[in-house]
Amino acid sequence: MSANNLWDGALKNASPDQIMQYAAEAPARLINASASDANSEVRATGLLLTKKQIIDLHKYQAAAFRLPRNLKDVTDYLRFGVGQDGGPGLSPADFLTTFLNTHNHAARWTDLRERIMMTGRGLSNFATSMLTYSASIEEVYSDVRAGKLLDARDVKTLEQLRLVELELGDKFPGLQLESDTLSDLGYFLDRIFEEVDKNLQVTKGIKTDLDAFGSDLQEYILPGIQHRVGLIQKNTLSAEIKRLQTQIDDRAKEIELKNTEYKAAVQEALKAAAGMNVVGLAMAIYMGVEAENIRAARNELYAVQDQDISRLNNMNQTLGSLARVKHDLQSLEIVAIDADIATKNLIYTWNLLYIAVENSSKAIATINNALSLRQFITQFRLVVNPWKKIETDADALIQVFKEAQEEYSRNNLVGARSMKVVSLFNAAYPPLDLATLSASHGQMRGARTQAHGWQVKLGYLPDLFGRFDSIVKEVGQGSSALQSASQTSKYELETLLESLESLEQERLGESDPLVIEEIDGDRRQLLQRAAATIKVHSARLQGCLGNISDSFDRRLVQTYLADFAHDEQVAKDQLAELQVQLQALRDERQILSDAVATLQKAGIEDLAKDIELTLSKVTQLGLAPPEIQLVMMAIEQLKKTLIDASKSIAFIDMLRESDKLKLKIDAQVEKIDVENSIIQASLGRMKYLQAILLIEDSRQTYADIYGGAVNAYQQFLTATAPAKFTDIETLTNAFKAQAALFIRFLAPVSMPMR
Repeated sequence: MSANNLWDGALKNASPDQIMQYAAEAPARLINASASDANSEVRATGLLLTKKQIIDLHKYQAAAFRLPRNLKDVTDYLRFGVGQDGGPGLSPADFLTTFLNTHNHAARWTDLRERIMMTGRGLSNFATSMLTYSASIEEVYSDVRAGKLLDARDVKTLEQLRLVELELGDKFPGLQLESDTLSDLGYFLDRIFEEVDKNLQVTKGIKTDLDAFGSDLQEYILPGIQHRVGLIQKNTLSAEIKRLQTQIDDRAKEIELKNTEYKAAVQEALKAAAGMNVVGLAMAIYMGVEAENIRAARNELYAVQDQDISRLNNMNQTLGSLARVKHDLQSLEIVAIDADIATKNLIYTWNLLYIAVENSSKAIATINNALSLRQFITQFRLVVNPWKKIETDADALIQVFKEAQEEYSRNNLVGARSMKVVSLFNAAYPPLDLATLSASHGQMRGARTQAHGWQVKLGYLPDLFGRFDSIVKEVGQGSSALQSASQTSKYELETLLESLESLEQERLGESDPLVIEEIDGDRRQLLQRAAATIKVHSARLQGCLGNISDSFDRRLVQTYLADFAHDEQVAKDQLAELQVQLQALRDERQILSDAVATLQKAGIEDLAKDIELTLSKVTQLGLAPPEIQLVMMAIEQLKKTLIDASKSIAFIDMLRESDKLKLKIDAQVEKIDVENSIIQASLGRMKYLQAILLIEDSRQTYADIYGGAVNAYQQFLTATAPAKFTDIETLTNAFKAQAALFIRFLAPVSMPMR
């Protein structure tokens, strides 16, 4: 029979008392469900934590320890090209911050692991002793009631019982008696209570540090790694390389054209000088100056080309490095995600131990010297009871750590993660949509990483990102608070139901009215204590809900989105027009370039001294008709640009006009770059704002579901309010029925979120 069928069948048409009984069995059934079967990974019976998950933490620490931890090592690891820094958020200093944060966080695991193992052994040892103490106290209690102790015949209260001297034997192992101290029961009780408190403080210290370790991993380390990966994915270096390659190709053509112009100008100068007359010499000097100007312009192009080719090589090297680093970071991200899951399960497991020790300590707080013997032994049993489970769980936890260490050391990391959790439907307390709750939290973290990347890249609205970054962190804290409150509340209620059952059994066997009244008083105190505990958790969850319920006015962002969409469209329209104009300029210059190349190839020096270009003189070069047509087309095109259309056209005019067109083309390219930058900035800002809105949408979804948990706590408190009941019996019955239903609601919520 499946676990679901078991519960569905058991709870069908069940009475409140039956529901209460099944609720008391719920922890055992959930533990059995979480334990491994033949097809799942081996885990210690009763523990949610697995050996594989402890190994995942070892792997996370090992990966973090391999990261470079100073600027020189990071620079050597990145191997960017000369003069390259990777782009916004991707400089060596940026990576160093992420690497140091990850390393320093992972380093904390060593101390935590050692403290957990040492404290686990201590808890197990003390639990064994505590069970012995319990048997000894029970024996003393029985002897007092039976009148077997001569000095305890009139003992009625704990204060009197404390004075009873004992024959020690092995009744209280581990509690050293000072030489000048009497062996009375009070001394041993005080030592036992002190040891419980010491264990509570140590366990609480580990809980605090473990919670901080998990919170930092979830809120800072993992998002920090994902942020760097996101920045690499958004990096525009590839587009910059393509743009620079285009510029280099265009400049290569320009250099080739300048070479052609230079050769033609030199030939003209030589031809004019050959005339050996004043006009010829003047023309030779003129053309020599023009040739020198062309040579200087060509040399400048060569220098810029060399610089850009070097920069292109460095950019390509940087792009390759970023691809390698991205792969490494993605591997680190996977390891960190596994460590995050492992940490959550470890926190859950340790919380079980902490809650148990805390409950033992709380039971001690109710013991005072005025208690009757029966009240004392009842309360002392509450002190002892948690240690039975502590002994089992502490031993299991130590074993998991030990096996994980051995397997990790053998480097034989095999096994698949598997988890089975019973899903219980609860009609009285509507179940939370935990899948959507977890998904919306994950969407918020993912959108935050996206928004952070765009904010770093664009430097746009940093305060807006700061607000939503804080909201995502509040949601993370609220998530931890919900799981912790549910786990603690569930444990408290289960323990209280067991105590109520014990008191009711005792009441059934008691005939003394005074004792019965005393028992009923104990029942009231238990119910009051439970209500106070649930109220504390309820108030905490209400506070968390308040922190994540501050809605954001979307209208302003939507206005920005509309404006940026408009800017993008206007820029695209302008870009299309500019590109048409650019192509026209290039076509116009191409005609001149082809004409210059044709004349130079044909030997323009054959035109004798006169370099004026007319149809007859061009024909003298012996050009083919298509080539003559090409040159004359260039001449006619050039005349259109002159103020004096009747002015004759010389070869040098073609060269000068070609340079003028090059300047116009460069100016047009700059205008196109401006429009492209507007388009890219608009797209980036829209993506940034869309990520912000996604965080807001996910926050609203999360808050709506989270509110269901707050309502459930309020519903429970209202249904069990003492003012609604006339006597202790009806209050107790109602409490047991509601507690059973509420435990079923809490069971899945108390599990670590995925």
